[in-house]
Amino acid sequence: MTIGMSLGGLGTAWSGAAVYLGAPSFIRDSLFLLTVCTTAITGLLYALKILLYREVFLSELLNVETANLFPGLTISVMLIGSWLYGFSAEWQTFAIALWLGACSMHIVLALFILRTWITHNVEIQRANPSMFVPIVGLFVAPLTGAGMVDAGIGHSMIWFCFSVALLFWLALFPVMLNRILFHGQLPQQFLPTLSILIAPPALAAGATTALVGDFGIASQGFFYIALFQALLLGSMAPIFFKLSFHLSWWAFAFPSAALASAAISRHGLAPDALSALAAVSLLTISTLVIGYVALHTILATVRGELLEQRADL
Repeated sequence: MTIGMSLGGLGTAWSGAAVYLGAPSFIRDSLFLLTVCTTAITGLLYALKILLYREVFLSELLNVETANLFPGLTISVMLIGSWLYGFSAEWQTFAIALWLGACSMHIVLALFILRTWITHNVEIQRANPSMFVPIVGLFVAPLTGAGMVDAGIGHSMIWFCFSVALLFWLALFPVMLNRILFHGQLPQQFLPTLSILIAPPALAAGATTALVGDFGIASQGFFYIALFQALLLGSMAPIFFKLSFHLSWWAFAFPSAALASAAISRHGLAPDALSALAAVSLLTISTLVIGYVALHTILATVRGELLEQRADL
C-alpha cells in the first residue's frame, strides 16, 4: 500500500520543482496519473479481500505490525486530492470532497491503530519504524490541505492533524531509538524501514510551511533534523546495497520524496547559496531511488518472487 503514497510523494516533489525550479509540469502529472492508477487498483484489491477473505483482512487490521500500513491508502488519496485541486478549477469541488473523506478516514485509522497498540501491549522487540506511517499521514493532512480548506471544519482538521502528529512523533521517536539501539538489530530485509524515520521531520517542515506561509525557524529546524537522518542512513549505503530485493525497499521511497519536497520549498521560500543544489540533488536521488525500486518490483513480479515475500509493503 505504500507504493501509491510513494508515487504521490514524488509527484508532490516534482510539483514543487515545477513552481520553484522550472521543471516541466508533465512529469508531475504523469506521476500523479500513476498514483491514481496504483491507488485505485490497491483499493479494489482490498475491497475484494474484504468481500472474499474477510477473516484474513481482519487479522491484518488487528495485527500491530501490518495494521500500520493501511493508512498508506488514505495518504495516497490526500495527495491525489491536492494535485486535482491545483490541476483544474473544474476539479476543485471534487478534490476538496476527496481530501475531506480521505483525511477523515485517516483520522479514524490512526485512532484505531493507536488503540490497537495500547490494547494489544506491543512488545519492544516488535516495534519497528512502520509505526510512524499513521503519524506521517497526519502530517500529510496539513501539507496537502492548507490552501485547499482554509475555513470551516477542514481548517480545524488540518490543525488537529498537525498537533496530534507532532505530539506522537516526538513521543514515539525516543521509543523507536531505544528499540533500534538496545533491543537487537532489525531483520536484514527490514533494514530499509529505518528510512521511514526521515519522513516525520521532513513532512513537519513542509506542513509548517503550508500552515504559516513561509519557511521559517521551525521549518528550518525540522528540515535539518530530516537531513541529518538522511545523511546518517546514507552512510549506511554499503549495508543496504548488499541486501537482496524485498518489498521493504519501498520504505526508501516516500521519505526520500518528502525530504526532496521540503528542500525544494526551502529553496523557493528561504534560498541560500546551497539551497538550489540541495533541492536538485535530493529530487534527483529520490527519483532514481523510486525508479530503481519500481524496476526491481516489476522484475520480481514477472519472476513470481513477490509471492514468496510475506511483507505487505
